[in-house]
Amino acid sequence: MATEDSPDKFEDVVNRRNFMRIAGVTGTAMLAGCGDGETDTDTGTENGGTENGGTENGGTENGGTENGGTENGGETDVQDVTVKSVAARSMDLLDWNAQYAGWPNIWGRWLVYERYAQYNMVENEWIPRLIEDWSIDGTTVTINIRDPHNYADGDPVTAEDIKVNTVMNLATGAAFADVFESFNEPDEKTLEIETNKEVNPSILEFTILSQLQQAKMAEPYDELYQRYWEDNEDGVSSDIQGREPQEPDFVSGIFGQQSKDSEQYILERNPEHPDAGNVNFERYRFPTYSGNQSKWEAMIGDSVDTVMSIFTPSNIRTQLADHWQEYNFPGYWGVGYVFNFDEDVAPHLSQRPVRQAITHAINREEVVTAAGAQVKEAFPTPAAISANVQDEWIDVGGQFSAMQGGAEKAAEIMQDAGYEKNGNGNWAMDGETVTFQVVVPSSWSDWVTATQAVVPQLQDAGFDAEINRVNNINTVVSNGDFKMAARPWSPGNARSSFPYFPLNWVFGRAYNNAHSYPGGEEGNEIEVPAMDGDGTMSVNVQQRLSDLSTATGDEVGEIVEELAWVSHQDIPYLPVINKREQSFISTRRLSAPENDEPAGNVKWPPFYAPRIGKMQWQGE
Repeated sequence: MATEDSPDKFEDVVNRRNFMRIAGVTGTAMLAGCGDGETDTDTGTENGGTENGGTENGGTENGGTENGGTENGGETDVQDVTVKSVAARSMDLLDWNAQYAGWPNIWGRWLVYERYAQYNMVENEWIPRLIEDWSIDGTTVTINIRDPHNYADGDPVTAEDIKVNTVMNLATGAAFADVFESFNEPDEKTLEIETNKEVNPSILEFTILSQLQQAKMAEPYDELYQRYWEDNEDGVSSDIQGREPQEPDFVSGIFGQQSKDSEQYILERNPEHPDAGNVNFERYRFPTYSGNQSKWEAMIGDSVDTVMSIFTPSNIRTQLADHWQEYNFPGYWGVGYVFNFDEDVAPHLSQRPVRQAITHAINREEVVTAAGAQVKEAFPTPAAISANVQDEWIDVGGQFSAMQGGAEKAAEIMQDAGYEKNGNGNWAMDGETVTFQVVVPSSWSDWVTATQAVVPQLQDAGFDAEINRVNNINTVVSNGDFKMAARPWSPGNARSSFPYFPLNWVFGRAYNNAHSYPGGEEGNEIEVPAMDGDGTMSVNVQQRLSDLSTATGDEVGEIVEELAWVSHQDIPYLPVINKREQSFISTRRLSAPENDEPAGNVKWPPFYAPRIGKMQWQGE
């Protein structure tokens, strides 16, 4: 019973190299946001951060002492005990390659590989970690590595290591990989990155800062670095993503692997980590659970202490003991519906009036109620900007209407476009009925529930629609073999708090423009009604996205509004649900941060809180 935030099987469990062939480098990289991947990169000067990142925006100079921990770890009595958690999926799918974005990676990577910086998902602020401060000055990015910070083997994390890790990220499809020009290491703990043009500081921070430090300038990464960065060799990305290490290459995080077998993996405290003094338990155990039902049973039976992420409906939540502390924070993604613009495949849904009629026919509030209102919210308006920040960028409910006119408004739009109801009460044109399936991943139970609420609304509005649950939706969508499919409306994670990333996603980057959106092609202009209501306006979407990537000041808001308007009118994707994450810590044996603390609003509380002394063993 897997869900959007905890799929227990990788869709149809495609072979890694076959998946990369289907989705391409861009597709696999952007999928990282859909399954808690690590290439999400966060915040910015227009969205609540500071120009330099630095320590003004929620962090501390020493990389994480604000929440009750000690500077550089200090000393604490370590108990010879094991904290029990759950694994995401069966062990035969799991490995330690965080560079592979197709999802069969281990949840414990958040503990074993250190983040460059942590992002507060509520306050939209950075919390420094491995990188203790940074600055952006024109085309120069300067990052300073926390000192001391060592790997588990005692070697220091150096600027060379940050360089090779960053290059691995660029090789596997990070946004704006082509603007990275050169690297310079003034000293062991300082890395300077030169770009070939000025890029919006928010985007650079998102691109760089929330990586995990998996690589080191040593075997095998030194060779991969040479081949990609120095020799410009083709195919290196597949070699990076295709690796399936059964133990971490280099442990930079607060735990390392003790063992891994067919049933579980066990992590052990890394005493070399500068915050090791804040961790007072020796091991962290992650056994396999077959699905959400078994995880819920483990939580109800108090046989586990933490769960990183699990969709937990209210009827299950009421069965949990009071000592379970739940954390909810924005996920910046959720259920959306992508339309195919290929007229041969989708002759009706490729037409804007039909998409607009569908938008009016789907009552988003009712879908949220069906799918779990506790941790989901309906989009105020179907513009491709996260519901959490729409009010900061556009006139929600005014110029950007909700488009929730129901079946009556849908009928008006369809009739104006030349459609008529046939003898079956379905919309048709020239004898051809508007017939389509809404494809949804069968293993994501709450997405199926949402789509089960959507389809009857479409039928009531005169569309000959039906649900189609598939096990291989990545293959279906990547091949363009669909008319309307349930897919994330953004690349997800904290980066989607900044409008560039979801706009870029819906306008073509998602799945290598598998929905054939005309605006996804360079040079194409999209004509939509003018924002002032007088006539039309033409927008070169790709050019304006490029402009946004380098814009600063007031120009950022102007471009965002223009592109959001195109997404609102043309609807390449229909965003329906904005999800909130669910993460759990049991206080039966552990201490836990309060919900409103920064440690309760990051990905993920059970993994970040130990670092700062906010999740400690308290005994049976």
